[in-house]
Amino acid sequence: MKKIMSFLLMLMFMFVFCQGAFAAEIVNLSRYLELVKAENHALRSNIRSVEAAYFGVLASVGYQRPNVGFSGSASYVTGQQAGGVRDRHVMVYNTTVSLTQRIDIAGVHTLDEQQQILHYENQRAIFDSNVNALLATAERTYWAAVLARENIALQKDVLRQRRENNRVTEEKYRQQLIPRLDLVRSEAQVVGAEALVTEAQAQFRNILASMMDLAGGVEVIPIEKPLIVPEFDVLVCLESAFASRPDVRAARLAHERSKIVNRLTARGLSPTLTGAIRWTPWSEPWNSSSPQRGEIGASLTLNIPIFDGNTTRFSALNTDRLLQAAEASLESVKNTARMELIVAQNNWEMAEALEQARRRQVERSDEELRITELMYNEGMGAQIDLINAQTENQQVRTEYLNAVQGMYAALVDLRRAMGKYAPNEDGTWRAAVRRYGRGNTEAAIGQGI
Repeated sequence: MKKIMSFLLMLMFMFVFCQGAFAAEIVNLSRYLELVKAENHALRSNIRSVEAAYFGVLASVGYQRPNVGFSGSASYVTGQQAGGVRDRHVMVYNTTVSLTQRIDIAGVHTLDEQQQILHYENQRAIFDSNVNALLATAERTYWAAVLARENIALQKDVLRQRRENNRVTEEKYRQQLIPRLDLVRSEAQVVGAEALVTEAQAQFRNILASMMDLAGGVEVIPIEKPLIVPEFDVLVCLESAFASRPDVRAARLAHERSKIVNRLTARGLSPTLTGAIRWTPWSEPWNSSSPQRGEIGASLTLNIPIFDGNTTRFSALNTDRLLQAAEASLESVKNTARMELIVAQNNWEMAEALEQARRRQVERSDEELRITELMYNEGMGAQIDLINAQTENQQVRTEYLNAVQGMYAALVDLRRAMGKYAPNEDGTWRAAVRRYGRGNTEAAIGQGI
């Protein structure tokens, strides 16, 4: 009864697993990366944050644009009694249309607009850095799933060998050619191999769950292809990495913005000039407002700050220290990029050497296991030698798969260190000015994000 129940449970598990497999989309690497870019919810959230930063730039420079306003007021004055005579009641009202414009006579507006655009471009660079890291993680996970499936096939092949050896051992035991201890050892080897198959299948399903999470909930399975040892296809250059890595670009943009903010803060006591035009289309009585009914008035207001309680002085010191911090941060990011590139290149060289060594070990271990099995089946070898050969063969074959996975992981790390997964953008504020028309053109919102 226990065997029947176990068999039924296994059938149910295989049915559920197969149903899930059939429902999942079979993808190659490029298709999977496209799914991640299109469906990942964290990436969508970051995109909306970048869009919000764009509109923030448009809103922040609104004070530089002309402002048009309409105002109106009305009052009712009752007549007052004087000398026994009550004056008539009076309705007083006026309406005014005004146009005001702040005139930049100190260059403050240009600096403010530049630092706002640089802030937006910095947000874009940070977003690109997140894309670079996310797609690198996605490709790593994809190859981990491919190698996990290869590991399942390996463990199943080991289980097949152990079962065949156990069959031979049972036959020898029935013929009383070996002691019962050999049979117990053989059965233990089969049980251990079954456990390893179960563990490999669980690991594969866990990696598929990670792939689904990265793809925004879309169930996927890597396409089945013969396992190929990867080749080195990355042009490693530190200067190219500095030019293409979005985190370096973000730090450089933050540094440039700090320079402009420092200059902008130093002009805190700059004079301001405001121009205004006022027109009164209706008023009653006609002279109840200034300008009077039907008249247009113009004015210029000049404000020259003299003392602000040292606010400008200490704010300038604050931004100067922030500029120094941005300089140090830029150098830190460059050092990190340099370190990651060196480590990734070293990991590739190590993984390549390990793959070659493990491949030779697998060839020799396969030959040793073949000879040991032949000798044991012919009654010329001890079972302990067979078990040792089987264990070693399983270990070196597993290590070979790990070495191949290490090669894929090292290539991914190299591409990420070179910024290959990030969108291709320069991120300079001059390009942003041309793209966004100095903060005026909303039509450009759909470009580039």
